[in-house]
Amino acid sequence: MRRKEKFSVSLSKEILASLRGAAKKENMSVNRFIGKTLENFAIWDMHNAEFVPIRKALLSKMLERFTLEEIDQIAKNMARTENKDTVLRISSQFDALAALRTFEGWLRMTGFPYSYDVDGTVHRFVVLHDLGLKWSIYLVKMISSTIIQFDVFPKYDYTDKILSITVDLSEAEAAKEATEKQIKILQSAIQELQNK
Repeated sequence: MRRKEKFSVSLSKEILASLRGAAKKENMSVNRFIGKTLENFAIWDMHNAEFVPIRKALLSKMLERFTLEEIDQIAKNMARTENKDTVLRISSQFDALAALRTFEGWLRMTGFPYSYDVDGTVHRFVVLHDLGLKWSIYLVKMISSTIIQFDVFPKYDYTDKILSITVDLSEAEAAKEATEKQIKILQSAIQELQNK
């Protein structure tokens, strides 16, 4: 866990009132809300040239121009290329858990209402976006295609306004153990051939 350090900030009454209202909506203390906001800034905004703010209405209109197959292909391409760079930049590692944490950080920055629950190895996101079916398809395909790279197969459901993604990370451990077992079998077979 990162060591925390205290510091103080002077804000106008109006800004502080606005922050209190936002913290209340997020069901957290003002201190925690400001800390999370600054953390998000340090992680996402300070050195970020990958993301730009865009109006939801514009994004929705742009997605209308693509077929469902094109949306699926764009999501898969993003998962295989851009997501790896983003996850590595933010967490310095590329695994299923780092990808999920990066996705959760991105969701926080979007302002979409969402929930992220963890029960043991099972991670579940529910995201309310109201951007249409194509945005739901893009998001579930993009995160699923990222996670599948680790031999984990997310379950998902979606409508034109909401999506749900469930990921069980124990699948990654099982796949890793199976791969290690296969490697040992192959090494043993190679050793036997070399001894003959």
